[in-house]
Amino acid sequence: MTHANDSALKQKSVPQHPEFEAAVAGGSLASEGPGSTHRYRNLLLGGVAILLLAMAMLTSYSSAFGNPAPNNVHLAVTGDAGTIVTLEQQDSLELTVVGTAAEAQAAVLNRDADGAIVLPTPGADAVVTTYVASGGGRGLSQAITGIGDSIAEKLHATSETTDLAPLGKNDPVGSIEFYAILFAGLGAALGATIFGRILGTVDTSAKFVERSVVLVAYSGILAGLITLWIDSALNAITVDPPAVFAVLWLTAVAIGGAVTGVAALGGTIAALVMTLALVILGNTSSGGPLGIHVLNDFFQTLYYVFPQGGALDLLRSVQYFDGAAVSAPIIRLGIWAVAGILLTLTAMLIRSRRDAAARLRSTARPTTDSHAATAWQTPQAELPATTHD
Repeated sequence: MTHANDSALKQKSVPQHPEFEAAVAGGSLASEGPGSTHRYRNLLLGGVAILLLAMAMLTSYSSAFGNPAPNNVHLAVTGDAGTIVTLEQQDSLELTVVGTAAEAQAAVLNRDADGAIVLPTPGADAVVTTYVASGGGRGLSQAITGIGDSIAEKLHATSETTDLAPLGKNDPVGSIEFYAILFAGLGAALGATIFGRILGTVDTSAKFVERSVVLVAYSGILAGLITLWIDSALNAITVDPPAVFAVLWLTAVAIGGAVTGVAALGGTIAALVMTLALVILGNTSSGGPLGIHVLNDFFQTLYYVFPQGGALDLLRSVQYFDGAAVSAPIIRLGIWAVAGILLTLTAMLIRSRRDAAARLRSTARPTTDSHAATAWQTPQAELPATTHD
């Protein structure tokens, strides 16, 4: 009997994880468990939530990519002044007038313009030359080609189109870059959320360093695997693979760091909401394989809010434009990474002050109790003396 009691005491003395009961409440992970207590209520709530998520994704992607049309297209133009004046009246175009055809080409290659059009003086044998860059978005280059063809038709001229930054033969639609950024961001966001559940809240300097190391290492592995796949399996990389790897690594670190900061400040639910926003709005606002300037004003505004647009622009600049115009996308991704760090440090500061206040209250309480005990004992001590008199 004594032996049994000793065993029970030993079992009770073994420390258990504070969340142990919650972890095993649903039963073994090898089965679906006993189900929810409020089965039909939770079934209804869960079903509605999933349907809303599916409809949100459908609405976002179909609204962004379903009916692309030129919107705020940046064109470099040179040539006939009368035709340029006519083009300036179109709300969907933003024109930059240059002096020569060479300057027009340079504007496209430097990513200062989405495309360029050389406008001839109307007359016999006139040729409208359009310069596009499919590497900046195939849908956008097709839209600019259509603009050049329309001008040539009105001028009764011949239309010629030159692609200054063509897509690779193994990625003729330009979708592989988009999917590389999409899954780098998604993998980083989900990884940051899961690491938070596994490693716990970042509330000390040691945990901050630990999470940073884990996130950077994981982002590197994720970027390496994506780069290896699109290079070795798909043969869709047109430059040195390390350059593509660096872009994907920076993308994963920026997004993963931001989600880590949100989770540190608002918990797992906040991190999941952030991940859904990145998937539903961030991916679509990047322009995908089409290009940003064939999306409506709403998604063009979100392009400057979410990081995927900058990451996709950075990857395209590296792949097709010899690294032109990379500063702005790098800064945008850097802002997201720094924001994640600041949010994490802010959460750590809030917790440290909260813990300090709790310790102060706990140390003040015994003093108050002791005064109360003294005050209670004093009349008791004086009572015999008063009675004796």
